[in-house]
Amino acid sequence: MENLQHALVIGGTGMLQKTCLWLADNNYMVTVINRHKNHFEQMVAKSKAPAHFHNLLVDYHDEEKLEKKLKQTFDLNGPPQLVISWIHSSAPQALPLIIDTICRYTNKWQLIHIQGSSSFFVKEQINIPKDCTYQQVYLGFVMDEKGSRWLTNDEISNGVLKAMKLDHPKVVVGTLEPWHQRPSSS
Repeated sequence: MENLQHALVIGGTGMLQKTCLWLADNNYMVTVINRHKNHFEQMVAKSKAPAHFHNLLVDYHDEEKLEKKLKQTFDLNGPPQLVISWIHSSAPQALPLIIDTICRYTNKWQLIHIQGSSSFFVKEQINIPKDCTYQQVYLGFVMDEKGSRWLTNDEISNGVLKAMKLDHPKVVVGTLEPWHQRPSSS
């Protein structure tokens, strides 16, 4: 395959699908951690560069399988230069495991850590390697004439792509204020 940068995306077949498609169309080999082969295949079918995708079919809650699959992928394709991570709080060890595994292969890479709006107000302790460029992207909400609503998948992807181009350690997509007017979590 041509000389492509390697991106690892967690959450790519859902709300970050447009981000994955943009990466593939812009000379990245995109490895997507996902649990549903059919969702991955549907996303790849929308791409102008389907050969740029690699499916890493694994549930990131299963740490042993996740580590094994990451090693296999990095041995085959090399380590990623870019990681875009949307990991649910139900798997608190997944991101540290991914970080540790990547660090066995390289020390120069970028991590875009996507988090929900309430995470903005909590000090999360993640051990970030010194040569890793780390950026936090917080997903807020949108205020409009009808009140407030959560971001759409396209708004999230567009926000992540915009954040990739910014040199800011923390980026908010949407707004976090006024916090008391955020949408209900129903």
